Amino acid sequence: MSRLGRLWKGAVRTWEVCREAEERRQLLCRPWEEEILHWSRQEDGWVLHGKYPPPDTRWRYGSTKWGWCPRRDG
Repeated sequence: MSRLGRLWKGAVRTWEVCREAEERRQLLCRPWEEEILHWSRQEDGWVLHGKYPPPDTRWRYGSTKWGWCPRRDG
C-alpha cells in the first residue's frame, strides 16, 4: 500500500474512533435511553436490553452504531 493510502486509512480509522467516543459521550448524557429496547454487542454475541419499545422513528436508541451500551459496562 502506498504511503498516501496508509495515511488515508489511518485518518479514516481516527475519524471512526472519535465518532464512537462522541456517541458514547452522548449516551452517557441520556441515561433514560437505557430503558428503551436496544441491541448491545457483548463477548458472547448480541444481547437485548431495555423494557420499553422504541418510538416510531429511525433514530438509534440506547447503543452506538457499533453496539456499545452503558449498561454493558456497569
